[in-house]
Amino acid sequence: MKKITLLLMLFTATIMQAQNTGSVAGKLTDKEYNDEPLAFANVLIKGSTKGTTSDFDGLYSIENLAPGAYTLVISFVGYETQELPITIVAGKVTTVNVPMGASAASLDEIVITTTTKRESETALLLEQKKAIEIKTSIGAQELDKKAVSNAATATLKVAGVNKKEGSSKIYVRGLGDRYNSTTLNGLPLPSNDPTNKNIDLSLFGTDIIESVGIGKAFSSYMSSDVSGANIDIVSKEITEKSLLKVGISTGANTQTTFKDFKEIDGANWFGVNSNTKHKIRDLNVYSFDNSYSPNSGTANPNVGISLNYGKRFTLSDESNISLFLVGTFGNEYTYQEGRSSNIIDVGNVGTIFDTKTYNYEASKMLMGNIAYKINNNHKISFNHLFVHSNNQQIEDFTGTTTDVGRDNDDNRLINLVLQTEVQNRLFVNQLLSTNNFGASTDVNAAVSYNAIYNDEPDRRKNTFIIDNDSNTTRISQNAVRDNSRFYGNLFETNIAGNLNVVRYLGNRDENKGKLTLGYNGSIADRKFDGIYFDHNFNSPTTTFVDVNNLDQTFNQTNLNNGVFGVETSRGRNSNDAETYLPQLYDAEKTVHAVYGDVIYKFGEKLTANFGLRAEDIKMNVSWDTNISFPGFSNNSNIDLNKQYVLPSLNLKYVLNDKVNFRASSSVTYTYPQFKEIAPFTYEGINFQESGNPALVASDNYNAEIKFELFPSKSELLSVGLFGKLIQNSINRLERNSAIERDFTFDNSGDATVFGAEIETKWDIINNDINEDKTKTLSVGANVTLMKTELKYNTSNTSFNYTGSSSQLEGASPFTLNTDISYQFKNVGNSTIASLVFNYQSDKVFSIGTNFQENIIEKGVPMVDFIFSHQFSKKIAVKFNAKNILNPSFETYRDIPEKLTMSFYKKGATFSAGISFNL
Repeated sequence: MKKITLLLMLFTATIMQAQNTGSVAGKLTDKEYNDEPLAFANVLIKGSTKGTTSDFDGLYSIENLAPGAYTLVISFVGYETQELPITIVAGKVTTVNVPMGASAASLDEIVITTTTKRESETALLLEQKKAIEIKTSIGAQELDKKAVSNAATATLKVAGVNKKEGSSKIYVRGLGDRYNSTTLNGLPLPSNDPTNKNIDLSLFGTDIIESVGIGKAFSSYMSSDVSGANIDIVSKEITEKSLLKVGISTGANTQTTFKDFKEIDGANWFGVNSNTKHKIRDLNVYSFDNSYSPNSGTANPNVGISLNYGKRFTLSDESNISLFLVGTFGNEYTYQEGRSSNIIDVGNVGTIFDTKTYNYEASKMLMGNIAYKINNNHKISFNHLFVHSNNQQIEDFTGTTTDVGRDNDDNRLINLVLQTEVQNRLFVNQLLSTNNFGASTDVNAAVSYNAIYNDEPDRRKNTFIIDNDSNTTRISQNAVRDNSRFYGNLFETNIAGNLNVVRYLGNRDENKGKLTLGYNGSIADRKFDGIYFDHNFNSPTTTFVDVNNLDQTFNQTNLNNGVFGVETSRGRNSNDAETYLPQLYDAEKTVHAVYGDVIYKFGEKLTANFGLRAEDIKMNVSWDTNISFPGFSNNSNIDLNKQYVLPSLNLKYVLNDKVNFRASSSVTYTYPQFKEIAPFTYEGINFQESGNPALVASDNYNAEIKFELFPSKSELLSVGLFGKLIQNSINRLERNSAIERDFTFDNSGDATVFGAEIETKWDIINNDINEDKTKTLSVGANVTLMKTELKYNTSNTSFNYTGSSSQLEGASPFTLNTDISYQFKNVGNSTIASLVFNYQSDKVFSIGTNFQENIIEKGVPMVDFIFSHQFSKKIAVKFNAKNILNPSFETYRDIPEKLTMSFYKKGATFSAGISFNL
């Protein structure tokens, strides 16, 4: 009885207290983004400790306020703090709905001073939580915290993504370049490299990135030529009233900077080479522009410069025009020493080389964005992006082969030197329009024209024999290509367009679902040609050279005297026009697709997304080379035309405000790429690679289930299980030939991928209610466990595979990415410190044939440290230490002894920079 009486007294006191107090509640919306809810904004009663944050739907509530006048303080990362006078009435709720926009009628103009919500970690978690499909995004705020410098590195922070060392290729859930796709603002991008399907993501610096989305589950509005992931880069727009920011940085590498360094006689320090095509019209005239000899010097510190400018012009309460310009320059020197061997089996070793690699890279980027917001319902924007990159590499290999330098009494060595320069110029032009008609209809359109110039000017290869007894070096020539110069030029254009009409079921605010009908189309046209100028020495055993002055040997006098002759891959008849005809291939791919997509909400818990996409793909590759492939002549073409009807299904079940369950399934395809089909041979220093015109498309079946827990606005725990079946999978393989390492491509057989992903973001300390002083200590980690199996199709192939099955090329069975970050903010200044760890376990580098086992890339741990300090709104500094552990990167043949085939170290890199907001 006493307990009941006490409970009644407490209940009565609570009622009386409620009658003597009031509350304030409301909804925060973002007018800049179609009045979407503004989540995670801070709402405080000024001069008190009472406060809260808005939830995922933008709603907030502060209760138990004594009657009287107060000042309501509303703040959000990137927005100027708002202070609103309110009056609290006893027993009543004061409603204050605040439209946080650039020109709200009830508020003064809001000036955005740092980042928009689309760049913040919490905002992207909100988008992930609300999305129907399974997708992960990483925004500018997180990229900055983890010292990510470009889009390629950004993807590596996402579960299930890893990168092939020494390459720009990204692997998602074990699936490499050909199984992924890349878009910018939803529009496709051409590849900058003839050997890849996707553009090198490292070309996109974080100065232009708002976020990078990795879509691993597929919907009908996406291109279906994908089974790993679609990687969509969302470019920045200015959302501040004005911006002028200048950044300067410098860096050094422990094994490169201030050390002796060799550079190609080609592009200048700024990375510009205007001589990208040869001028040879007569094989009896030695008229090359560049010196054959590398230039010797010193590796200077790396330099980075960036300039950001933006301006918003207000035309009316709802209309404005914004301009955003970004320009950057960066360069990097790297030097590596190591070993490269071709080990066939125990006791069977081909070449053994000690390696030295010098690499200099310089890149420039310019992006311009103009956006015209006509009103709250209509917007049009134009993006232009220009990227210029130049990479110069010298590979200096010294060692032995099976017939030189192996016996105890033979003191001779082979010296291979390859000087390679690759220059890319990428032009991207996009016009995008978003339109809202009434309360229930959207019409969105986008069109793009892109062009890529990829040039490889004057790749120089030399082969020498070094006699240590006589201290002499002479020409070696077992094959005509041992001493050669090569010019390669690629030009590709890409026209693409998207159009969709969205009809909401009810209206946007009711959130019952929507119906989308759309069209995607693209036309890609590539032209590639390459020509070798081979130097054929008449008496190589008596032709001695000075490796530091090769122009003493490769010159007009020696050509006139018959020391050597010059010929192309088509012959040596100087008067025959066909002699100067390059090896070439032309390719065109046209895709037209229509789709229907339905999202329907079955009550408050279950939402379903069903899509159906019909695609028509026509692809033609024609070539004229001196290479013949079984069933094809050296001057031929192939058409690969198919039509698909592809379903997709995404399900989302909301258990409560913090827990989601998801499921996804889809059917997609993978087309072989231009270079995988064209029988054009690309030659490296000790390997070659060529296409296979017999390739056919793969059919992909994808499924996934996922659990998501959002404990708070910045925390996440997710667990996903996924599986894939790839019929007629395309793989890179190693085959036997006169060249020790000869690679091509084949429909190797059916492949299966099964795996699990676990991702977590956890705040150990999170004190961010007080706007003037915040302290956060957070830990993030993602783990991927994966099992892949490729069962060889031995009945329908011309290759003799070793064994009956293999793991997939590039598929790492275990991947771990983790970081711990500390952030402190206090009245206008802030500090961020992060320690980042990455590990990928051993994975297949290439698949072996003819009794040769696979080549395996060894797993290595990577540790980076990042520190930045914002002194004020105008000055900030940053310090990065990357690859602190400096591990050895190795490959080995997958035999019981695991004999090392190659290894090298990259050195640790330290950089520091300062930025000014003017």
